[in-house]
Amino acid sequence: MKRREVTKAVAYGWIGLHFGLLAGCGDRDAPAPEVVSPADENALQHLQDLAAGLRGIEFVAPVCLRRLQTGNPLEELLSSLSDDTDTLVAALRDRIARDFEQGRVIDIDGWKLSRGECLLLAGAAEIQGLTEPGELAAQPYVEKHFMEIDLWGPDRTIEGDIFNPIGNGRGGFWMRVSSPVNGSMRLVLGGQELATHFEPGLITASLEPDYMKQIIAAPGVHELVLVDKSRQLRQSVGFLTVAERPPMATLADGRKSEVFCEVGPWGPEGAVEGEAFNRQPDGSAGFWVHIGCAPKTAVLMLDGVELPTSVQSGLVTARVKHFEELGRGKHELAIHDPASGEKLTIGNLDVY
Repeated sequence: MKRREVTKAVAYGWIGLHFGLLAGCGDRDAPAPEVVSPADENALQHLQDLAAGLRGIEFVAPVCLRRLQTGNPLEELLSSLSDDTDTLVAALRDRIARDFEQGRVIDIDGWKLSRGECLLLAGAAEIQGLTEPGELAAQPYVEKHFMEIDLWGPDRTIEGDIFNPIGNGRGGFWMRVSSPVNGSMRLVLGGQELATHFEPGLITASLEPDYMKQIIAAPGVHELVLVDKSRQLRQSVGFLTVAERPPMATLADGRKSEVFCEVGPWGPEGAVEGEAFNRQPDGSAGFWVHIGCAPKTAVLMLDGVELPTSVQSGLVTARVKHFEELGRGKHELAIHDPASGEKLTIGNLDVY
């Protein structure tokens, strides 16, 4: 399920359009929510049937269940629906519209959901058994901001790529903090506790190889949480997004690359002779290239000259110290992987 930024207008129509996530409602013999009244004696059962049929909610539904911390989300939802509406669909639309008007909105990694939507998803998480293992199953932690986090990462990788690799199939997270730490704190990803280590102002955590394979096996979004086991506190850190792997690039000889994805926007594509294009703090010129995947050891090359290169997830940058030597005309920019020997042409820098 892809993330979205829901406006009031979109949310108002989401429920009516099969709730955006519904699969197979028409297969049941019972009356559909489009015709059942919220005052019907079986309205709760119809909401439960609806929640049981929602699909593609593996990420957002458990988060709604944890955030709301309500005993019975579907009963709360039903009790809040207006009796003045003819059907459950109309009542749910009305509830969502009122939520957005009154600011009852829950933000989940860029998704803006009304409380009514989140109640429905929380009920679905319970019915479908989508609670996260360990942490959510027993719900032992209290939500509280107890750690000042200055910076953390990584928050993104692509399908199949180990993030922040540390060897032997392992990868992990780093977190710069300002608050005191203690040995009972742990980082938790997707409900699973990670091996966590502490240094002054720094927390790191690693994933076992098997769990890393599970996380990066398919596109998705996974919540990273810091817990203090001694005080039974939890604080959401953010979300790791596993993006779908882009198509692999085609090399000059027509073969599909084994290491480079297709190149996206890059620049600058033009420069004035003798002037530093995309000037860097050290006075050199610089390139940026958006590319879905590239080996960490890859280097950008200008006219065959290797440039000091930095490879990040989805972005490659390089400094050009010899920009003053570039004469007028076209200068080929390419990316090269020393290990495989592959070279992918990106384009030409036009110097005028």
